[in-house]
Amino acid sequence: MGLFDIVPSNFFSVLVSGNREIYVESLMLLHDLFKFELNIKVDDYISSLISILEDRAYVIEEDDEESENSTTLSGKARLILNRFIKTGWVDKEFLDSSFVEILTPRNYAIPVMKLLSELGENNIHEYNSLVFATYSGLKQAKTEHEEQMYEAVLSAKANTQQLQYELRTLYHGIRGFIRDIQEQGDVNLLLQNHFEEYKKMSDRIYHPIKTMDSIHRYMAPIQSLLADILADEHLLQMMSERAMTIKKHEDENEAGHEIISAIDYILDTYQSVGGVINEIDRKHSTYTKSSIEKIQYLMTADQSIKGKLLDLMKAYAFSEDENREKIGLLLENNIRVNRQEFLDGKSIYHKSVRSRRVDTNPLPIDKDEGFSDEVMAGMLEQLKKGYPIARVRAYVDGLFPDGVKEIHSSDIHFDDDSEFILFMLATMRATDKGMNYLIAMEDGRVL
Repeated sequence: MGLFDIVPSNFFSVLVSGNREIYVESLMLLHDLFKFELNIKVDDYISSLISILEDRAYVIEEDDEESENSTTLSGKARLILNRFIKTGWVDKEFLDSSFVEILTPRNYAIPVMKLLSELGENNIHEYNSLVFATYSGLKQAKTEHEEQMYEAVLSAKANTQQLQYELRTLYHGIRGFIRDIQEQGDVNLLLQNHFEEYKKMSDRIYHPIKTMDSIHRYMAPIQSLLADILADEHLLQMMSERAMTIKKHEDENEAGHEIISAIDYILDTYQSVGGVINEIDRKHSTYTKSSIEKIQYLMTADQSIKGKLLDLMKAYAFSEDENREKIGLLLENNIRVNRQEFLDGKSIYHKSVRSRRVDTNPLPIDKDEGFSDEVMAGMLEQLKKGYPIARVRAYVDGLFPDGVKEIHSSDIHFDDDSEFILFMLATMRATDKGMNYLIAMEDGRVL
């Protein structure tokens, strides 16, 4: 289903209108009433809206339903409300068993108003302990309430999804601060961004991730708990029955697939989240270094003629189109710039340097077994990232047709390199917890 199959086609028109600032303030007022009032009375909203319009100029649009009182504040407030009704933001109806008119925001309009409110306030939200919440929920369910392990796994998946969102938001937020450094030329604004805005984001998001909610501290226990769940057939059966009771799945296989998919998602996420943390650390170091260097450069800017010429060139480069021509004329009338060149003995040619080739014995190759092991470990780590455990398990399941419980390696055919890699990974990881197959080695070789 597409977006405009849900929202009206003119839903966003209020945000591009000439009165968009008034419309946004009116939507923020509606959102504030929504947070504190169960039933928003039309009269209360109109009264509050009039106070916003007292010192603002609202231009009546062509498709507004003009009335006799459209020039009054009350008339303009009702025009704004009618605009919201017409574009699908709210509905107007009567309160049950009364003639009191109330406003009901549409379901899809509520999150949009919340987003506009958060963007307007520009506040940095606090980071919640998502990793610890995941670990503690799984641990408590495993030790005390196994009958609620299904809910614990679903909560862990939701926390993991939120963790991914928070980490990516933090990463791109730091990139935004780095971009601002490149575009900013005022040392006061750089100092304000560094010691106020960036420090605020760092204290509320970056440091909690690195300290109190350390991913590296809880990652291994979370993976161990999930592996234990996959290895416990009785617990998986209990979780499937719980899922069928809560979500009304049609069959047990569907419920089991949902549980396995959720666990695989969490395992794969924590397998790759370390790389995301490392990227965030690098961007944090890059921002700190770039910010300090830019501040030092601006505070010790060259005050000589060369430095002043550089400032003039910057002013010309960053000026508006209408001012650039004026600045160019001033530079032409007041500054004479000529290119100066000279000729010396090194300008004609470059003296060739001869070298003598010497035949010597080649250097011996040192066999470093430790290096080979390190290279092999690095290759296996890359294979894990490209071939997660869920993909390996799905490949093995696909090797067994319905009713077949045993298959020989000579019956397995590879169509491409990826299937061969999956076969090798399935062989190496057969002893991992949670794997639903066994491998028996026999004598002989299959070519």
